[in-house]
Amino acid sequence: MPSPKSDPLEVRRYRRWRDRRREAERHRARQPRPGKEVDDILDFARTWAPFGGPPEEETLVNFGMCPTRFTERLWQVIGEFGCGRADETQLKRAYPQHE
Repeated sequence: MPSPKSDPLEVRRYRRWRDRRREAERHRARQPRPGKEVDDILDFARTWAPFGGPPEEETLVNFGMCPTRFTERLWQVIGEFGCGRADETQLKRAYPQHE
């Protein structure tokens, strides 16, 4: 039984699709991924945000840093990985950025 002829246009479309998919996979692989520290910082900040931030000893015990350093690190994390708009609004109130 003879094999059906491949349509050159379909072959080109498939190759373009495949190349775009591979490039997207490579792009995703290069993106930074949040680690446990990032998740812990964001969870901790969200937990304490309704109370205006944590007591000084809590940041020291949990992260080994003073509140000022914790706030700097929090905004570094948010700048790098982002967070939801509602979260960011609440975090801005509890952890104002010092310039």
